[in-house]
Amino acid sequence: MRCYFHGSTDQTDPLIKSDGIVSFAVPDLGIIFRSRWSGNLYDIQFAALISLLKFIENNDKIFKGTDIEIHSDAAVVIYQITKNPVVTKSMLQYYQTVQQYRAKFPFKLSWVPLKDNPACHGLSDLPPMKPSVEIRYDIRDSAKKQVRRGGVLPT
Repeated sequence: MRCYFHGSTDQTDPLIKSDGIVSFAVPDLGIIFRSRWSGNLYDIQFAALISLLKFIENNDKIFKGTDIEIHSDAAVVIYQITKNPVVTKSMLQYYQTVQQYRAKFPFKLSWVPLKDNPACHGLSDLPPMKPSVEIRYDIRDSAKKQVRRGGVLPT
């Protein structure tokens, strides 16, 4: 199953700490996740990858028995994990966390161009999918019969 991650900041210097966005996408499942994060560009890109790995671990029933391919436009992060045996001190903790996940389940990691990374595109790029889980929308309290379906509204 193909998965994608992306991390970005609004800084031109990748080493300047600022607010940014972590994102991952699993197009085969119709999933896209985004959250705010703080750090330099590499902190944020590693946080996006680790968020995706945590998601895969937490949903092992979905991913069990599939070949997991993780793609990203984060060239430095991909290089640090796949090619460079010498990891910088600032990235060591992230690197070790990724290696702990690699020991739990196998995955391939590779680079893709930014334009081919659905984790950084809009939701409209994902195909519509029928939910595979039943979602309950009735949130009324059974003790309060006057609460209308869908939530608490003033009467």
